[in-house]
Amino acid sequence: MASKTERRITEAAVRLFAERGTTDVTISELAEEAGIARGTLYRNVESIERLFDKVKLDIAVQLHDTNVAVMNGAGITDPPERLAAGTRMVVRHAHENPSLGRFMVRFAMTDEVLRDLLSGPPMQDIKRGIELGRYQVTPGGELSIAAMLLGTDMAAAWMVLEGHQGWREAGTGAAELQLRALGIDAAEARDLATRPLPDSPPL
Repeated sequence: MASKTERRITEAAVRLFAERGTTDVTISELAEEAGIARGTLYRNVESIERLFDKVKLDIAVQLHDTNVAVMNGAGITDPPERLAAGTRMVVRHAHENPSLGRFMVRFAMTDEVLRDLLSGPPMQDIKRGIELGRYQVTPGGELSIAAMLLGTDMAAAWMVLEGHQGWREAGTGAAELQLRALGIDAAEARDLATRPLPDSPPL
């Protein structure tokens, strides 16, 4: 478990990276944003580049682990329902934690994140849905599916952060589009994308 100092550093880094859209952040700026001494920061951060990679990985793991735990706790087992719930929870997280949301929107579409997604819980649910005959997709299209899921999630989060839609509307629309793209009929996609979401701890 991260210490209080580590959490402060991570939260400050997320804010600065998201605001600037780059890793062009100095140790002094990060220390000031985190409200800690530079010496403390040097003891906890090897380099800004390593910190960025760690923050990106930590966010992905925390997001996936939190959403999976919430869905499992709520007894959501059907792959399309899990996809709809997971997508809407991502958008809700972006709404509840705008710095985190902006970080995801700016840095999610990378080869590294796509590789993680391909081996992570969302794509495991997709594969399960294909095995059960719930999805109708062309074999061998995993990368395209992962890119579609990630792009739709981040577009919905962007719309919320820019004030174009509320998180419920954006999340529902994204989930419905994803389900339709995977072969779920219109009526069921709408039903799954509008079901009540279980409570989730803040990120």
